[in-house]
Amino acid sequence: MISIEISRKIVHVFSSVIPLSYLWFFKDWYLMIMILGLLSIISVLIEFFRNKNVFIEYIFNKYFNFMLRKNEREGHITGATWLIFGNVITIFIYPIYIAVPSLLFLSIGDSFAAIVGKKFPKFKIGEKSLIGSLAGIISSIIVIYFVNQVLPIYVIISGAIVAMLVELIPNSINDNLTIPLISGLFMVIIL
Repeated sequence: MISIEISRKIVHVFSSVIPLSYLWFFKDWYLMIMILGLLSIISVLIEFFRNKNVFIEYIFNKYFNFMLRKNEREGHITGATWLIFGNVITIFIYPIYIAVPSLLFLSIGDSFAAIVGKKFPKFKIGEKSLIGSLAGIISSIIVIYFVNQVLPIYVIISGAIVAMLVELIPNSINDNLTIPLISGLFMVIIL
């Protein structure tokens, strides 16, 4: 259902708070790793107990069940947990000027790709729309251009294209992990 995907992607857009906080407020790498490490532990505990503890299951289902995909309802790891893992690993391995754009490709680009792709489901590869991917590239470039402090524009454009190719191409690994890691690696290589 489109409204479920839009709800998920609105939450996804708000995850841009993590890289933007890293860029503007918590510029300390160690502090960000500690904060995201703690969030990862909490997320793993919620994942573990959401189907095993009556109270946690009730709270989780009351507030979040409407956004879950079928496989997540069946006990698979949620996209939110993958998103936190993607954030902590990306910030751990890349310098801030690579980590922030890589994570914004995920939070902004992936969200716009999904929302526009659902609205204009033409020219599809599997379940993904090429029009959505184009929207993801454009939105990523615009947002990152305004927050970028170091990278040349060709690196941003190239990173956005790679990020949306990762989002577009079917893969068994969750794209909340692969988008920032692969786009970040690509930007490091072309720098």
